[in-house]
Amino acid sequence: MMIKHMQHIIILFLFIGYFHPIYASNISVEEAANKLIIGDIDIHYSEALRIIAKYGHELPSDIKAELQARGFDFSREIVSSYRPQNLDYYVDEGIFRFHYTLTGVDAVSPLDADNNGIPDYVDLIVTTFANIGVIDFTDMEFVRPPGDGWYTQIDDGGSDHYDVYIFNLETGYYGYVQAEDYAQNNSPITRGDNEFSEDAEEERAMVTFMALRNNYDDFSGVESEIIEVTSAHEFFHAVQYGYDGWEAGWLLEATAVWMEEHHYDNINDCYQFLQEFFNEPYLAINYDVNRGYGAYIYFSYLTDNRVSNDLIRTVFERSREYNSYDVDYSIPTLMAALNDYNLDFETVTHDFFIANGMLSNSDSAGIYQYSESSTFPMDLPTLEQTITASSDTTMYYYNQMLETFSALYYLVDTQDSTWNNLVIDLLTQDSDNMRYYVTSIVEHKNDSTPNTFDVLTAQTQTIDVSSVDSVIFVISAFGYDTINSEFSMRIIKNSSVELASDMELIPISNQYSLNNPYPNPFNAHITIHYTIPMNQPVDIAIYDILGNKIRRFQSEQLGMQSIIWNGKDQYGIPVSSGMYIVNMSTDSFTQARRILLLK
Repeated sequence: MMIKHMQHIIILFLFIGYFHPIYASNISVEEAANKLIIGDIDIHYSEALRIIAKYGHELPSDIKAELQARGFDFSREIVSSYRPQNLDYYVDEGIFRFHYTLTGVDAVSPLDADNNGIPDYVDLIVTTFANIGVIDFTDMEFVRPPGDGWYTQIDDGGSDHYDVYIFNLETGYYGYVQAEDYAQNNSPITRGDNEFSEDAEEERAMVTFMALRNNYDDFSGVESEIIEVTSAHEFFHAVQYGYDGWEAGWLLEATAVWMEEHHYDNINDCYQFLQEFFNEPYLAINYDVNRGYGAYIYFSYLTDNRVSNDLIRTVFERSREYNSYDVDYSIPTLMAALNDYNLDFETVTHDFFIANGMLSNSDSAGIYQYSESSTFPMDLPTLEQTITASSDTTMYYYNQMLETFSALYYLVDTQDSTWNNLVIDLLTQDSDNMRYYVTSIVEHKNDSTPNTFDVLTAQTQTIDVSSVDSVIFVISAFGYDTINSEFSMRIIKNSSVELASDMELIPISNQYSLNNPYPNPFNAHITIHYTIPMNQPVDIAIYDILGNKIRRFQSEQLGMQSIIWNGKDQYGIPVSSGMYIVNMSTDSFTQARRILLLK
């Protein structure tokens, strides 16, 4: 009974569950296992299970035995849990097979109002998955998850259908998807390749199964809606695993929540994750798995304002190219996907941070609009500080901490009639490899242009505030070798500096710079960031260690720019592994960076 009980809760991805977040890389597989055994979970449960799935075979024998007693299976390359074996009925619908029972603690309700021989509860789940399949595979053209027919004699899945098990889950859990093995792992030639993808060859696709509760009696909400959003969310994990089972947890959860919202936009179950996400804007969008649930809003912003829904599929198509087994390549994956739509990661992510500082559904918000913002559970992200001043003064703010891929929000209260203008000035930055954006947001409510916004991005800016009540300004940071950095700034009330008269985008840096490429080392694509402060041709070339020019890029665009090199020469031929030099040069400037290609 112990094994049976625990196999119900040893899972790889939970629909819901909150734990104090830390970086997964900070704990070893032995620590992750001990945290599960003693119940002291201070990382997201699914992240601990991912660590065990990867490195569980390295555990000492006594810890392995303890996990085996809790339902873990060490017989395959991926450490996982067993499938339930006590469900004696099944029904097939399309690519799906639904397993259930009418007896014992795992029984579903036997009610069968239409007398079709299938319990109404199971009928509801079958119908839900039929609808999900149409959107996922027909409308959005995702590849279906790999089949398990090659090893069903072991787990009795019974066919190449995708298996969904309906039984009594541990209290509090809605459902889960469990990865078991690499796709087609009956041959080293096909290991990790999803047989249903016709135009690509995967290396890390995985076979999974899915579990749903046999009832949701103890959960608040409408049972049919719970089944719908849970099924859409969890099954998308199975789809994701058909591309790359080792993709970063935050990205898997963010896009799975996006998918449930795409399927069932009227339910808005996803709003439960927004409050926590906006309460901690200083955490990176990719901070951890727990934050990933709320980070769905990042993808909602992009698909509502900047790109089609196809971006979500492109992200996972690109994930095939990056092996995130030991290193988190989720940001390079996202960069590459956005680049396919001629979008720059830094630009659209900073725009996302600006949109969060407005949270407006007004058409005047333009590309910063959230159509559903009036129903969000908050009005703004948590403010780092509200700034007031009763007299003309200069206020300094030192040692402000900011994490890469995150933002801080400040509000300056300008209601006092003594305010004429406001100066915001970013003074110091502690990292050459961190780029900062400073944006002010002024909403006009009572003047001649009501319900409109002025958005200005500049390192130093002066704003006329004589007819506005407040100014929100957003500071975001982007760096690829640094997690945290500090900056200082000053706020001046009623400066004699000439007022900024229009909206303009001014780069933070006024010097040429070639920043450290990321990721480095790399195995598929590498992003090269650089800054051009004036209108002058810039040559960026990649050389091998013998000095042979491999690839050349040219640019005359001002500001902070980026290019992605795909590891191919000027003729489109992949180059070999090894050290390469990225060289940026103008008539008056030269800088080089070393990069390492690993295959």
